[in-house]
Amino acid sequence: MASVAAASPSSAAAADAAAATATSRGSVPDTGAPLWRQIVSVYDKAQASRACSKTDTQVEVCRDAALGVDFVLRVATALKSKIKGPQTQPAAQDKAAAGRPAAPPPNTTWSNPFSPPEPALTVGGLRTGVHAAVLNKFNVVEHHVLVITHTFRSQAEPLDGGDLDAALEVLQAMPEGGVAFYNCGPESGRSQPHKHMQVVPLPFMDGQPPLAPVHGLVEAAAAAAGGPGGGGAPLQPLQLRQLPYQCFATLLPDSPTPGQLGAAFDKLLQLAFPGYSYSPPPAMLALPAGASPTDTATAAAVAAGSVSYNVLMTRQWLLLAPRRAERCGPLALNSLAFAGTILVRSEEELGFVRQKGPGNILAEIGVPW
Repeated sequence: MASVAAASPSSAAAADAAAATATSRGSVPDTGAPLWRQIVSVYDKAQASRACSKTDTQVEVCRDAALGVDFVLRVATALKSKIKGPQTQPAAQDKAAAGRPAAPPPNTTWSNPFSPPEPALTVGGLRTGVHAAVLNKFNVVEHHVLVITHTFRSQAEPLDGGDLDAALEVLQAMPEGGVAFYNCGPESGRSQPHKHMQVVPLPFMDGQPPLAPVHGLVEAAAAAAGGPGGGGAPLQPLQLRQLPYQCFATLLPDSPTPGQLGAAFDKLLQLAFPGYSYSPPPAMLALPAGASPTDTATAAAVAAGSVSYNVLMTRQWLLLAPRRAERCGPLALNSLAFAGTILVRSEEELGFVRQKGPGNILAEIGVPW
């Protein structure tokens, strides 16, 4: 059995109560940021009109003793008691519970949900002028924001400074910050071919500090790297060698420019994939500039990609973890697993995480050193 301890019954109950409180807050802190007020307003209206759908979850803390990280498990309550035996739940509902829309059958007509996005889910344009903030239609946490490009670009593309700056604008607007993430490549947990980052608020559960559970690992790597003040200097690439899988990070300055963000990302990408250079596939080159694919085969082809990785960004740091597999046992995982939170959709999945341990799961889907 992995060196992992689930929360005690009392602490699990407290976590569940905190989760229930978090999902039924009567008031939301106001940062004074117009963008945050707009996010909250659009979210409340979309929930009331059912333009977006929220999956109810309870929270359980699962400590990985080897990593020294308290992982936050979000247990989909509608699925937790699902009976064993033949699968009877429609695939579309499973996707919704995962925070992902159901994929259409192969070789059918495809309509890009982000071009244009649904008006009821649209928050508005961002400072880059080429990105917009929209709500996640199938959300697991409140105020889950997607940062999309106005015109079609492939999810297989590396991030650029503009993408990261647009996500940072959302992070800066959130009351206690958040985690922005990007799923790139066939093994990353991506769900849409149109380029987009995602941002969820911190903390992941009430009672935690407003930091990602893996924040201490990044700080430890920075401290080990030395530099001014006893820690790694901002924008200095770091290798998180204390982890059993490849993970690269960099601290961010207080007000990074798009150029600094783009350069920092490029350095991390080259550490993960030395010499890598993205080349648009023929299917992408065949599309008119900014136009979306119109069938599922083309949509899949333009987002295929030759490498897979997950990206995380907070106000304090940027992190990249290469991937070799999307699944570990019954679990399909995206970037947020590397941040320290995992969605489980059944008793089988919950038992699997408790037994195997989050760190061992990440080691299997990540790339060994």
